[in-house]
Amino acid sequence: MKNEQRKQSFLCEALEDIKTFQDLLTTSWSKYYGHLLMKIVGSDTIPFCLITTEGTILSLSNATAQIETTYFRLEGIEKQSRHITVSLLRAFDLEDNETNMMKEVVRLEKSLAKATVDLRYITAIQLLDPDLLVRKFYVESKW
Repeated sequence: MKNEQRKQSFLCEALEDIKTFQDLLTTSWSKYYGHLLMKIVGSDTIPFCLITTEGTILSLSNATAQIETTYFRLEGIEKQSRHITVSLLRAFDLEDNETNMMKEVVRLEKSLAKATVDLRYITAIQLLDPDLLVRKFYVESKW
């Protein structure tokens, strides 16, 4: 039991780091440069996936927003109850179609859909490239 509590503690610490960095991106402000840090990074989100205790990638859906995804943005941590609140990120392929296939994802987009995750069923976090949120593709014709 103590081993599981230690794992949960490390998981919470890692999530708190993500939240701290996201907050830094959104709240850092300069009198002369405004939100320069967010402009340099290009986004206010650190995207990630969650690995379950079964070793699979957590997938969440929201029927109202018509979204099913494995990509998230951390919105809040409830350390006492071991829950986090995440925003669901939409994943798109090269042809700008929504996809759930990790190898096809070239762009992520924030949505308004949120979900609560019980950390007792999560064992790891996999950070993703933040460039997925600001990537733009231009497909030129072959001829």
